[in-house]
Amino acid sequence: MKKVGELIRRPPITAHPSDTLIDVIEKMARYEVGALVVVKPSEGGKPVAVISERDVVKALAMKMPLSTPVEAFMSTHIISIRPDEDVAKAADLMINHNIRHLVVVNPDGSLHGMVSIRDVLRELRTHVK
Repeated sequence: MKKVGELIRRPPITAHPSDTLIDVIEKMARYEVGALVVVKPSEGGKPVAVISERDVVKALAMKMPLSTPVEAFMSTHIISIRPDEDVAKAADLMINHNIRHLVVVNPDGSLHGMVSIRDVLRELRTHVK
């Protein structure tokens, strides 16, 4: 079975805490992703939060203005995995935490990438025939 790092197909799409709700919506649409990793340059580019489609929907349901900064609605509890971990562990984390995206971090905590439930299922499917 592959390692998590082998599932990453492109660099992660990131946001900054000062980006706005509309910035995030536009970025998700442009890159066709369901989540963004929030990084702060002052933190050495390490992930500080995640913004998922669910977070965006909640913000819109709460009638937050499109000019609202990401800091107001981002999920600061990051569930992460290292690139050398098995894909099965990624699946377990996603199931146990009810999430569809995992932040992949290097041993030093720097951002390596992101994997989605689709990436994980695609790999697991190759082992279930």
